[in-house]
Amino acid sequence: MLFGLGALGVLSLLPITIPQLRQLTLSGTPLPPLPVLVAASMIQPLLLLALAVATGVRLAPSLHLRSHVAAWAAGEPAGEPRFRAQVRIAVGLGILTALVVLALDHFMLPTLGEAGQGLRILQKRTAWTVITSVLYGGLTEEFLMRWGLATFFAWAIGKIVRTSGSPTTATVWVTIALTALLFGAGHLPAVHGQGLPLTAPLIARTVVLNAIAGVAFGWLYFRRSLESAMLAHATVHLTWTGLSLLV
Repeated sequence: MLFGLGALGVLSLLPITIPQLRQLTLSGTPLPPLPVLVAASMIQPLLLLALAVATGVRLAPSLHLRSHVAAWAAGEPAGEPRFRAQVRIAVGLGILTALVVLALDHFMLPTLGEAGQGLRILQKRTAWTVITSVLYGGLTEEFLMRWGLATFFAWAIGKIVRTSGSPTTATVWVTIALTALLFGAGHLPAVHGQGLPLTAPLIARTVVLNAIAGVAFGWLYFRRSLESAMLAHATVHLTWTGLSLLV
């Protein structure tokens, strides 16, 4: 069930990936047929997703970390009332995070000069770009970073300091910080893929802004549920989309 949801996010990348791969096949470089390239491009993210889902399914229950979908799929009592109570804080924190990142970017973007103009958060987006940001960002990235990586970090730190059950407050915040920094750094290849040199200001902007969002999502995961983090992540992108219509 969890893998299927995350796979929706991976598949939502296809309308973006296929034109890029088609351009490669037209460049004259000997390459496999386009369908083979497309299939190959999906293998790595799907394998990483499978690993993250398996890690969370195996370790999260022992840490008392919750996914409402996983609990429902396992036949546990319905958690819908509990999730409904989390919706308000998830949406509210998502909107607040979107605004905080925008405010910081207002001061950081000018340090990039002309190269940073194409990185503006508030810019016109196609309908499919919005769909991809919600599905891949809100679902797949949360499976990878929170359900998989953060869960593993919390479990590993618990083993090192010899604690069991729910992670300690210190473990939670160390895990949130580590995962947030990796979440920020994970966006660097996409920025570099736009043809921009990875200068110190560009690296700082990319890592810091995304890490701030990662801290919010991580807190929701540990204190509420995986789905709360997903909802907040999706809300961030939807807030930026809504504001971009006003500029």
